[in-house]
Amino acid sequence: MTRSLVPLLSREIKKLVQAGLYKRDTVFEPDGRETGLPRKLVNFTSHDYLGLSQHPSVREAAVQAMESCGFGQTSSRMLSGTRSIHRDLEARLAAFLMTAKVALFGSGYHANVGLFQAFFDDRDYLFCDELIHPSQAEGARLSAAKTFSYHNNDLNDLEDKLKRSRTARFRAIVTTGVFPFDGVVANLDGICTLAQKYDALVVVDDSLGLGVLGKRGRGSCEARGVLKKVDLVTGSFAKALGGSNGGFAAGGEEIILWLKQKATPYLFSNAPSPAMTGGALRALELLEAGEVPHETLFQRASQLRQGLQERGFEVMPGEHPIVAVMVGEVVTLQKTVNLLYESGIYVHGLCYPVVPDRQARIRLQVTALHSEEDLHLTFKAFEAARRELSIV
Repeated sequence: MTRSLVPLLSREIKKLVQAGLYKRDTVFEPDGRETGLPRKLVNFTSHDYLGLSQHPSVREAAVQAMESCGFGQTSSRMLSGTRSIHRDLEARLAAFLMTAKVALFGSGYHANVGLFQAFFDDRDYLFCDELIHPSQAEGARLSAAKTFSYHNNDLNDLEDKLKRSRTARFRAIVTTGVFPFDGVVANLDGICTLAQKYDALVVVDDSLGLGVLGKRGRGSCEARGVLKKVDLVTGSFAKALGGSNGGFAAGGEEIILWLKQKATPYLFSNAPSPAMTGGALRALELLEAGEVPHETLFQRASQLRQGLQERGFEVMPGEHPIVAVMVGEVVTLQKTVNLLYESGIYVHGLCYPVVPDRQARIRLQVTALHSEEDLHLTFKAFEAARRELSIV
């Protein structure tokens, strides 16, 4: 190792710490207690929207799968790393999402990184929402396709760029189903209309929407009425479907068969472990049967959103249980997050360059596990922070 690297990294790490940008691993126990603290925290940073990570039936299914199939895969999918339980989950998920085929990946990140290089090269154009997931952006870069960014959820800007792509072999519009910084659902019906007009594929990462949005929990595509119009949906089991590892891509038969032939993360990485696959399969079965607390989830989200608005906070509108509270300045954001933490409320703050300058915000992710007492404590903590910092 070059002798200059370590001192350079040491200096850069110190700069991150001084700027308040250093990311520390925070260890939580399943009961919501942060390791090293005697008290519990009300945690608003979890993606476990339906509380399925602790569901007895999901845990039992994971144990049973491990007992019957072993601890791990021992090989990649292209060799001997595919089990019948993987095929079962692929078939069940395809039927649920009303698509022809599904390919399982080791993670949702792997699915997004792998799919673009399988279909697109430098003759093709990708039109990406400026707030797509980092894994989608990384996959687009690896594909060598020409990439054009359009303003977040702005169909006029998207169409303006589509008009200039007459020389492309293939076009694809790439977006997330739910934008993570404010909980806004993408204008997928408008996107699909433009895709038809300009002969483009539609690729949606619906990790945040799956299990949460839509009449049956099929995600943002169902919520926007475009289940049959989106060409490729990717997602993760790490959120509403139990919080495990593992991801997927869902689409037409030829698309998925080709993806299994050419996507390197599928070919050269292990599939989700039997335990993770069994748990995800059971979580999906609960979702299909309507045995998940959707009503409780959205009731809690509505209570939190309305309660904060009534107390004078600016809360961004949204259809998803992500509740974003606008704070404005970075320094105020940092102080507010710290005060909330001292009051037993654990949240994350978002500031520039993640969100626009002077639009810093606190993101609260509501789950069905949050109680009315949790919300009451949250309201008290926000009120106390407002009094101390004079937040308007």
